[in-house]
Amino acid sequence: MELGDLTIIAGRNNTGKTSVVYALYGFLNGFDRQLTGSWGNSFVENHFTKIGAGPVEEAIRKLQDDGQATWELSTALREEERARLVAEMAKEYSENGISRTFTASPEQFRGASLCVNYENEFFLRTSSLSASLDPVESFDPLAGLINLRHSGGKVVVSLVDVTPEELRPFSPAYWKRFFVRTYLRFLLGGVFMFAQNPYIFSSARHTIPLFISELDYVRSQFVRSMQYKGRESDDAPPFDLGPLENISSYPLPVHDNIDFYRMIPRLAEAYREDISEDYAGPLEVMLGGRFKVADGSVRFRSSSDSGAGFDIPLHLASSSAWELSGLHFFLKYIYDVDISRFIIIDEPESHLDTTNQIRLARLLAELVNAGNRVLITTHSDYIAKEVNNLIMLSSSFARKVETMERLEYRKQNELSPDQVRAYTAEGGTLVPNRVDEYGIQMPVFDQTIDDINRTARELFTRIEREKGDE
Repeated sequence: MELGDLTIIAGRNNTGKTSVVYALYGFLNGFDRQLTGSWGNSFVENHFTKIGAGPVEEAIRKLQDDGQATWELSTALREEERARLVAEMAKEYSENGISRTFTASPEQFRGASLCVNYENEFFLRTSSLSASLDPVESFDPLAGLINLRHSGGKVVVSLVDVTPEELRPFSPAYWKRFFVRTYLRFLLGGVFMFAQNPYIFSSARHTIPLFISELDYVRSQFVRSMQYKGRESDDAPPFDLGPLENISSYPLPVHDNIDFYRMIPRLAEAYREDISEDYAGPLEVMLGGRFKVADGSVRFRSSSDSGAGFDIPLHLASSSAWELSGLHFFLKYIYDVDISRFIIIDEPESHLDTTNQIRLARLLAELVNAGNRVLITTHSDYIAKEVNNLIMLSSSFARKVETMERLEYRKQNELSPDQVRAYTAEGGTLVPNRVDEYGIQMPVFDQTIDDINRTARELFTRIEREKGDE
């Protein structure tokens, strides 16, 4: 699968669409942890030995003492080591990460593997080699204080706007952990930087608002049971352990959706009204209501221009409100127009009427044109057909501005054929669909529509003939 600015995977049920996007999400989501852990540490030590740069600790000591460290690394060798790093990351994920993504035993995924070709522009959106420019490092006290550059066949690591004395309090272990992570990012030189920290909306997302209280109850009971087991006591357990006997396991995307929903009250408290409604607003227009957080829970209220007023808990709202609530709060509290993201939505059309499926397709196009990348799986021919309209919209034709205004399109809705990749999941693989100036040729929908239209025509004809015979 080659990722585009907008990537669409269609297909019938049980053809592997969700498995593909979950596996990709697990790899990208675990990217930073992989670099930070013991695996990343071992790779850097092996790398320094291979290039003859001496022990990693020696480079760190020189940086601490002199404010700069330098070693030889040719451009060709750097490219070679980058390719090795990507290959070994994919191998490590294939052997140990895929099963964890699906919360399954390794036996169930024996032989599964992820292979990555990072030459695609999708993964090479940034060529910055400066650790200080990486927003992912913003949580680290050393972020922005170290810079790496590759020039004249040498790697130069230097401190930025800080003296070695000011950094003495940091322990050697902390220094090494930070140095290893930063150096691995430098070695990759932009590969995966754009796609890190993806956000996924799983197909189970609409149930989470309904059961979040029960999920939190089970979690608190589990914590209490662990605390109880750790005590020496003959007292009876403080609660019934029955609910903990069959705790469900969730794939990583569902788990992360649950965690995000738990964060919403805290995000609402932290941001208050200091947020942008540019992309969250259209969802409220689609639903005819507004999401609000009050007293730690989500409520659904009528829009200011709505004729019939209402203010209800989310669980009393429609399934479409449950469905879009997570995306709404992501766009409201997490999404930043200045930071490009990789957004994955499994079946975005779930619980939406046909009009809102079309509106959602336009919103996805606007997110793409704002600099993000979007990957969706879908059963919706309405979304596919609207994407085709948005692709045709990018062509030049007479009275285009007037036509766009009449059809209520905006410039941000246009999609060029080069931006879109489309696939049909069938026969255990992904079959590429042609994308041209007229849109996507997606047989999985076209054949079904042709069949049902043909059936309707035949039945209509037979009824009319029967009337004629009478």
